[in-house]
Amino acid sequence: MRIVVTGTGGASGYAVALQAEQLGYEVLWADADPLCPALLTNSHRAQLLPLASEGGAYLEALAKAAKDFGADCVSFNTDAEVRYAAHEVDTLSELGLTQWIPAPETVRVCSDKAEFAGRLSRDSRFRTPVSFSADDLRADLLPAAGVFVKTRSGSGGADAMVCSSRPELDAWLARNPDGLVQEVLTGQEFSADCLYTGSDLPLVVARRRLRTRSGMSTVTETFHHPDLELLIAELLQELQVVGPSCVQGFLQPDGIVFTEINVRFGGGCAAAFWGTTHLVEQYLALLTSGERKLPEGLHGRRFFTTTLLVRVPSYETLVRPEAEEFIALMEPRTGKD
Repeated sequence: MRIVVTGTGGASGYAVALQAEQLGYEVLWADADPLCPALLTNSHRAQLLPLASEGGAYLEALAKAAKDFGADCVSFNTDAEVRYAAHEVDTLSELGLTQWIPAPETVRVCSDKAEFAGRLSRDSRFRTPVSFSADDLRADLLPAAGVFVKTRSGSGGADAMVCSSRPELDAWLARNPDGLVQEVLTGQEFSADCLYTGSDLPLVVARRRLRTRSGMSTVTETFHHPDLELLIAELLQELQVVGPSCVQGFLQPDGIVFTEINVRFGGGCAAAFWGTTHLVEQYLALLTSGERKLPEGLHGRRFFTTTLLVRVPSYETLVRPEAEEFIALMEPRTGKD
């Protein structure tokens, strides 16, 4: 089976392409950066694409590359490509390219961090960080912990930081006038790689973000937390985030707080592949087959092994010696029942 994997210059695209090859797929490594290490090291099966912002030129180049390679499936792994492809699903299908992307409205809400926070604030089941407007904060005083600021769109933690003084905050707002100003969270930061078919209970694999660089996990460790996994599943069902996704947030002392959803796997999803439910394997099987149904009994009995992943994107994977393999028993569920 042949497949085009985009965004291989980023951690998530690299992880999906690498795991696909390990599973026996023939992969066309695609990216918009001509100096992308993944393209340079896989030059015999690499494809340079225009940026998704180029619209028709991007789509034309993608379709030609897939046809020349003999692939009819595309795995999108950058936020910009997912946003573009969400509005071009019919065209992609007409070109004979199978993809798996949520509805445009779902992609819009998940791509806009202010929209995401506003959407969740209307549902008592889910918490997001407390947000402030610049007028809410006294000119000469910020909360003791400062405030956390981030742009409304974009990934990788670009221009996200803690501001500890009003002049620092004002300088940031001058660069990002529509940016978000939120409380500083101090609990354990997590990411969860997920796969939702739209009917079955979503697959959820949680990871502790032990070390990050530019918003990306460089050291991450899988862990089992039934309440967190169930709440994430409910969130994905509520927003109808079908296909792969990465949910991020914090385990605060007083509960779970969600910060964002990326409508693609996270950069540390290799840990989810090696450590537990074969998440990416299931995604690739459903994507390439066109089926949208998980195997029977997958949720009822699964093995979980604590897995530590380091050195992104080379993905050295370590299983801690003290980690014990156990069976997580979960009641089979479908839909929102």
